[in-house]
Amino acid sequence: MVAVKRTLPAPPELQSRWASVLEEAGLRPRVLQLHDRFPEERSLEVPFSVLDSIDTPLADLLLERPEVVLDAGVRALRDLLPIAGPEADELRVRVVGLPATAHRAVRAIREADLNRLLALDGIVRRVTEVRPQIRDAVFECVACRTKFHEAQDETSLVFREPLECPESQGGCGKTQGRTRFRLVAEESTYVDAQRIEIQEHPETLRHGAHPQGLSVLLTEDLTGRMLPGNRIVLNGVLKSFQRASAARGGVVRNTTFDLMMVGNSFESKTREYEEIEMTPVDLRLIEEFRGDPTVVDKVVLSLAPTIKGMEEEKEAIALQLFGGVEKHHADNVRVRGDIHCLLVGDPGTAKSQLLRYVADVAPRGIYTSGKGATAAGLTAAAVKDDFAGGRWVLEAGMLVLADGGMAVIDELDKMSAEDRSAMHEALEQQTVSIAKAGITSTLNARCPVLAAANPKWGRFTNDRTIAEQLDLPPTLLSRFDVIFSIRDVPDQERDRVLAGKILASHREAEHTGLYGGPEGGTHAPFPPEFLKKYIAYARRTVRPVLTEEALEAIENYYVRVRRQGEEPNAPVPITARQLEALVRLSEAAARARLSKDVGLEDAERAIRVMESFLRRVSMTEEGKLDIDLTQTGVSHSQRERMDIAVRIMRELQEQPGGTFTVEQYHEATEKARISTAHADSILQTMRNQGEVIEPRPNQFQLVRF
Repeated sequence: MVAVKRTLPAPPELQSRWASVLEEAGLRPRVLQLHDRFPEERSLEVPFSVLDSIDTPLADLLLERPEVVLDAGVRALRDLLPIAGPEADELRVRVVGLPATAHRAVRAIREADLNRLLALDGIVRRVTEVRPQIRDAVFECVACRTKFHEAQDETSLVFREPLECPESQGGCGKTQGRTRFRLVAEESTYVDAQRIEIQEHPETLRHGAHPQGLSVLLTEDLTGRMLPGNRIVLNGVLKSFQRASAARGGVVRNTTFDLMMVGNSFESKTREYEEIEMTPVDLRLIEEFRGDPTVVDKVVLSLAPTIKGMEEEKEAIALQLFGGVEKHHADNVRVRGDIHCLLVGDPGTAKSQLLRYVADVAPRGIYTSGKGATAAGLTAAAVKDDFAGGRWVLEAGMLVLADGGMAVIDELDKMSAEDRSAMHEALEQQTVSIAKAGITSTLNARCPVLAAANPKWGRFTNDRTIAEQLDLPPTLLSRFDVIFSIRDVPDQERDRVLAGKILASHREAEHTGLYGGPEGGTHAPFPPEFLKKYIAYARRTVRPVLTEEALEAIENYYVRVRRQGEEPNAPVPITARQLEALVRLSEAAARARLSKDVGLEDAERAIRVMESFLRRVSMTEEGKLDIDLTQTGVSHSQRERMDIAVRIMRELQEQPGGTFTVEQYHEATEKARISTAHADSILQTMRNQGEVIEPRPNQFQLVRF
């Protein structure tokens, strides 16, 4: 379809038509209000639907020739002012709510869209600093001392200088070769300017597709209002400028042009999951599951149905997808509602497959692997880039781009310790702070994190506790609400059942499709697309409230487990962090049922998930729960054995010579009822940490004696 250019009416006619629109829409009081509040407010927002309903030809012309039509609207706006003042030249008309025909994806922009008014739906990737940009340069001719004006191109980074002293402005007419021109900076006109880069939503991309972006120029009151990670609809005029490259003979101009949008207005997408489109049929099917007590089990069965087993892990992930309720207290303390989940398992247990599936099903889900992730790529970075003319630019990372969605990180153990440490703030506070090159900023990273890792030695072993084999720092582990260890233990009966299910799924996939309709199916009650819409609808519309029965059940469980720590020399079984996790899991279970109340069954489901996590990861050799295994990395019994071992080393060191041998150490620890394996483990750990040295062969010495 070829766009037909309309005949442009005369500017006075356009101005009078705009005046009629402003009067009929009842916008005169708003214009007077702008006059009183100038310069704090200087823009009049006009919904496109209002303009279209009053003057449809003018609305159509606005999309095709936006610069001329908007200029006429500004002149009509000035005529409504009671008195002419300095604000008359500064007021602007901002058009919002463009029709669907004007919306474009970044990768769908073509040459037919040049110089038209478009709406781009995307996420802010980069933001430059706000700097003054010259709009009207004043020059002085050295020969005749005449001052004249030279208008500048907003979209170009190239400063336009005069070629001659213009006679039309009272000059001498001499060319650049016969005279020189001096910029009169103090008399020139400037405007606040900021460049941003808007990028496609990461979750809408096909696998392997690189997200495309577009540079946007913001001026005047549009500047300084965006941060990386903001999801917006940007309305503006698409412009082009010629690309140039350096060559031996000078600058060579290419035939290829670059694109830039000059922003006119933007609309923030504050409501989460608004971009998930749902038909009336979808809404009717979703509402049929309201109050269904088995809906959580159906969601669990629908998560990666080809991956057999892992029911407890899938149940925790299902609750993570729905999430708890974010709360703000009177003292401005914010309590996150998002649930963080970590899977640590043996190779070949389908962790990566499960994570890939969850990233596809989760609304706004973004997937990355720890092998290729850095601290800057996960959180945010200040980079020096030509995009900003060589200045520092704030660039959003994965967790910031996933704000309001879900971040899925595979191979977490393969990341460097420095890169992993950048996640601490994002997991608990759900913000990303950056201070570099004079840029100090805090960005939002409000997203649940689902991560997977392998054990320290590649596979779980039986001679050490599971907590000792997690190759992650305790400070990071303590920020996950639930942690699951997945062990691949040979069991003939279980292996036969699992092999039968896997082979049956292969055979069925070769002959028929895997999924049935939304109302039922052989393997998965919910197909992936319907599950994504169900999750988005639940998170968007349901904010469950805790009932007395749920509160009592959670409180009784917490007190009962904590009572185990009251025994003499008993470890601390759980802390208040697990109590908050129980609340979040309970709210997620209620939200999955589309229930506005958190019932007793939701609290019991949360308790069951929490007990499964504690039983797998926090169980000591003596069969007691010890949360210190995940929160400090050292269990209560380990800490006691280490204290005894250090005391023994200190006593042995007081003997003549000031050192001790391994045989002396083993003999003393055996009397203290510490096994040789534990004693050797403590000695090796202290040697690795530099607390014990070996000045001579088989002669050990405590550094802090």
